[in-house]
Amino acid sequence: MKRQNSRHYIGVMAGEFRSGQIPPFGETRFHESLCAAGHSCGAEVFVFSPQDVNEAEMTVEGYGWSPEGGWEKRLYPLPDLIYDRAFFSSKTSYEAHRQAVRRLCSLKQAPYLGYGLKSKWEMLHFLRRDPVLRPYLPRTVKISGPEEAVRQLRQEKRIFLKPVSGSQGKGTVLAERTGHGWRVRARDPANQPVDLEFAREAGFVQWLGGFMGRRPYLMQPYLELAAPSGEAWDIRALVQKNGRGLWELTGMGARVGASGSMTSNLHGGGSAVEVDEWLSQQFGSARAAELLETMRMLVRRIPAALEACNGRMAELGLDLGVDREGQVWIIEANTKPGRSIFRKLGQEKLLLQAERNPIAYACYILSRTSLRPDGKQARPKPLICIP
Repeated sequence: MKRQNSRHYIGVMAGEFRSGQIPPFGETRFHESLCAAGHSCGAEVFVFSPQDVNEAEMTVEGYGWSPEGGWEKRLYPLPDLIYDRAFFSSKTSYEAHRQAVRRLCSLKQAPYLGYGLKSKWEMLHFLRRDPVLRPYLPRTVKISGPEEAVRQLRQEKRIFLKPVSGSQGKGTVLAERTGHGWRVRARDPANQPVDLEFAREAGFVQWLGGFMGRRPYLMQPYLELAAPSGEAWDIRALVQKNGRGLWELTGMGARVGASGSMTSNLHGGGSAVEVDEWLSQQFGSARAAELLETMRMLVRRIPAALEACNGRMAELGLDLGVDREGQVWIIEANTKPGRSIFRKLGQEKLLLQAERNPIAYACYILSRTSLRPDGKQARPKPLICIP
């Protein structure tokens, strides 16, 4: 397939395609914005699965979008740059995807827009290297079974468990000792709430072992991040690189969990509130201003700390919490962040910016990509880790 002049092709890599649908992937509004952003900077953006690569022809079947024609299925050259937005509902789907990515990389070493973190444990390990960030990180240990959680509960009334790899609050567990035994509040793999009580330790251990399965978990002290009225809440900040290759804060919002929920995740039924408004309600306007300044400092520092160890990154969804004593905590850093908080807040301008920034940054990378003497793209130089 002949390329059109010197146009760059940016492939947005999706995970699981749904057969019989056009387009066969979700987040269609988001993908439409990505394609539109490509048009504005002279690049062709398309959505594809690496399983649809034709090795003999060096092409891939993908979907492009235009305001005039909507979504259209067609053949594209192998992408010059890949924006990874692949999510999976099963290990089988993930393994098939990973094998297809390996085949694609053997055909063409297209750079990724940003390299993802392997796990929450790796994220914490990188952030601990920065002495300024260390006081804002909850004490965290890695566990492989329920017995370790039980031992900790003999010393603390409540603990919080979350999978080393996971998103949207799925698989999280709040475990506590009560006057009558043991209680767990959790989110199952379908993100549905679970609330159980056990009179005997053996029953609690058996249930927790089955819930954790073979997945490694992180264990943390339970942070009192709930509002006086009982709702769990946190702050989501979206930081992205712009069309000049610089990190900037796109926007922030408070996520307030549904009544009785132990997490604030919007996928679990939470709502969005303006940050200034929410912090002022909880802590008063003067303290809210101080907390916001601390959060802005963390938002500026976290991307550089992670990128120094991980390599090039493009965007991060940062979750920050504040306990009832006013201590700010770093909860999460997600390299495939959602943008629904801006939609829920009615901030359409910020939503559009959040959707289009990745392609603006991709065009920046491609405009600066150097070529080796053999004509192939040079790989980006690795960044040095903070000592």
